[in-house]
Amino acid sequence: MKTKNKILLAGTAMAALAFGTIAIGQTGQAFQPAQPAYTAFSDPQNVTADLARIDGALNSITTFEGRFTQYSPDGKIDTGTIFLSRPGRMRFEYDDPNPLLVVSDGVTMVQHDKLLETTDRVPLSATPLNYFLRENVQLARDTEVVALIKTPQEIRVSARDGSGETDGVMSMIFDPQTLAFKSWVISDSFGGETRVALSDLRYNGDIDPRLFIHRDDDRRDRRRRR
Repeated sequence: MKTKNKILLAGTAMAALAFGTIAIGQTGQAFQPAQPAYTAFSDPQNVTADLARIDGALNSITTFEGRFTQYSPDGKIDTGTIFLSRPGRMRFEYDDPNPLLVVSDGVTMVQHDKLLETTDRVPLSATPLNYFLRENVQLARDTEVVALIKTPQEIRVSARDGSGETDGVMSMIFDPQTLAFKSWVISDSFGGETRVALSDLRYNGDIDPRLFIHRDDDRRDRRRRR
């Protein structure tokens, strides 16, 4: 079943990552996203070549870790640490006072609220992040690309599930010269947008695989509270 919670959880991971109704974070100035042109291609003759370059940039990433800043539709701003290991695995550790932990083990995306001691799960395949986390990213094959905008400041490619099984549009933003991955925006069918900006990324190093197993995190959190 398509639900708003599934869409918001999908965004939380590379985010938008959490059920926005229970997210706790710092209140700040609301992120004002540029209005996306979901049928716009600034350079239509080169879309195929541009997508191939973007696929190559994404497929060159096996792991990364760094910091993220999440701008939610309600104006909240959260920060934390992000870990990625393709295929399929991500972890978002929110900074205090936000009690959320979001983990994908490659099959299931889990949101754990350490304050409420609740855990919610959705299939990774039900989120827009599923396409970004695949072992072999091929956006033209696996998604419906609805926009590709090139400016001197960024390259933005927006895609959604062409099968209609998953709601929402995911826009990925890259540096126009280096194709370094800068941020993504999850736009849901309810009109909400969640942006996740990345910083201080370290690429293709070793990451402890246990970070992507939620039951280990849960035990560790319980030990910390004792």
